[in-house]
Amino acid sequence: MRVLELIARLPGTLLPFAVGLSLVSLAGVGWWTALAGGVAAVVGYVLSAVIAQVLVRRWGSWRNLLLGQTVAYVVLVVLLIAASDQQRLWLVLLLSLLAGTAAPAERVCVPNIRLDRSALGLSVLLTLACGFAGAWSVPLAVCGVTAAAAVPVLVMRRYRVDSEEPQ
Repeated sequence: MRVLELIARLPGTLLPFAVGLSLVSLAGVGWWTALAGGVAAVVGYVLSAVIAQVLVRRWGSWRNLLLGQTVAYVVLVVLLIAASDQQRLWLVLLLSLLAGTAAPAERVCVPNIRLDRSALGLSVLLTLACGFAGAWSVPLAVCGVTAAAAVPVLVMRRYRVDSEEPQ
């Protein structure tokens, strides 16, 4: 269960590094622009915690919020990959902010600072490995795949059908 929680936290922590790495690979884009893309994703990631708490108060269901965030996040990451491949810089910056905001709020639902640090470290290692290998878009794809695979499985394991509280 802990491994699943770690993988569910990975989309939010990996996104800033993935956006920066995909921007560095574009022709004519400097380090400052790549840093701006990463910062936009970090700002969205920080805002996602606040937005998640507001939405849970309104909807009252972590299960529905996590599943809704996952769908929105995967769609935004697919659009982000397409915008990066087409070298649409401003669209990449905007989509990275939106994707960071839509990142599944697993860290708010079940706070665990050790898992947060582990997800951040794993994100850095994955980004470094992909950067050295020249696989520029792989971290963005990993963001989408981990969100699409891990979060729904975690939600199904954690929440019963008749209850909104974690088991």
